[in-house]
Amino acid sequence: MHFPLPAPVAFALSRLEACGHQAYVVGGCVRDVVLGKQPHEYDLCTSARPEEVHLCFAGERVLDTGLKHGTVTLIAGGMPLEITTFRSDGTYSDGRRPDSVRFSTSIEEDLKRRDFTANAMAYSPVHGLVDPYDGVGACRDRRLIAVGDPMERFGEDALRILRALRFSAALGFEIDPITARAMQALAPTMDKLSRERVARELNLTLLGEYAPQALRLSPHILFAVLPQLAPMLHTPQRTRMHRWDLWEHTLQTIGFTPRELPLRWAALLHDSGKASTASYDADGTTHFRGHPLISARIADECLSGLKQSRQLQEAVHTLVRHHDDRVGPDNLQKWLSRLGLPMMRNLLLLQHADLSAHAPQVAAQADRSLALIQQAEELVASGACLSIGDLKVDGRALIALGVPEGPAVGDTLRWLLDQVLSGRAENQADQLLALARERIGL
Repeated sequence: MHFPLPAPVAFALSRLEACGHQAYVVGGCVRDVVLGKQPHEYDLCTSARPEEVHLCFAGERVLDTGLKHGTVTLIAGGMPLEITTFRSDGTYSDGRRPDSVRFSTSIEEDLKRRDFTANAMAYSPVHGLVDPYDGVGACRDRRLIAVGDPMERFGEDALRILRALRFSAALGFEIDPITARAMQALAPTMDKLSRERVARELNLTLLGEYAPQALRLSPHILFAVLPQLAPMLHTPQRTRMHRWDLWEHTLQTIGFTPRELPLRWAALLHDSGKASTASYDADGTTHFRGHPLISARIADECLSGLKQSRQLQEAVHTLVRHHDDRVGPDNLQKWLSRLGLPMMRNLLLLQHADLSAHAPQVAAQADRSLALIQQAEELVASGACLSIGDLKVDGRALIALGVPEGPAVGDTLRWLLDQVLSGRAENQADQLLALARERIGL
């Protein structure tokens, strides 16, 4: 097969072979080439022990980044390349990581310990493609299949269950039924995983091109680590405004959002409070009064429980809390003052996605949100008044007018800003001073 290699990778493989060792690129980079994609990174494996790798690259920069697992990192042509000795893993007594590793001289034995057949391929310009588990076929069929016994693979490391969801979201692969059944059976063992590891996999899953499809096929895997979201499944939305139930509406919303982490999380969580706020009219019409506030609380609980960054938590909370609020040309300046342009952009993108996932007559209005983004950008570019600092009067002018020094000055400035943002006054010094004079009774 034709397998283009960057010059630093070709150099590393060639040097190891010249020193008498087998050397391959392995895993995701091989899978990507088989799929016709450009790999983003290259992992190398070799029969050489770490100390032998050091000898092969004498004079080059080699870092001991994972000696316990036989990994060193070569810096070649400014490119970091992880080089790992062929190995087999010992038992996984904690269900997270091997208790020990044993170095090997067999590429086949090394591939045997890998998670999925599409990732269990290796390639060498000297030895060709090594594919003992038909990873090529899995890529052709776009199917994710565990290597060997899936109960054993997931029992070794429960994180592989979430990795399956992540690969399905990234690659658009359907999970093989036998593999999927093992994932479901062992999903409760994911409670042993660190929250940081879970968060990383979920972040990558949500950023996947095929995230809605993956979550649609395997919702219970997500619910195993975020049980707060389980009530969303099959919750009806019997209203003329909607065409899908709550879970499908959520997946559709995710699909309409850009692949940016705060937006994808907000899309997943924006209606998470609906199930607990549902009420029904006599004719079955569904209402979800107050759900944005409950959804924001659930978002806080989910993201803090995953130990996500404070910045992400705050962004998602704001987006979820306000996703149902009305934003229009008449109050856009006020919203901009409150949220700032970057958050305003994201709120409007979320509202666009949310509306697009409604019934057709509602979805037809979704593009208004995109038009508001352009208007917001134009407002900012025009120097529109958005903060107290933008007012044409300041505290000194108010004191000279007769406003008592102290809290009254700040209160008056905030009131004046509200008058401008609400369109009740122009940002002109004479108008603002006149309003201030009237307010304090002068």
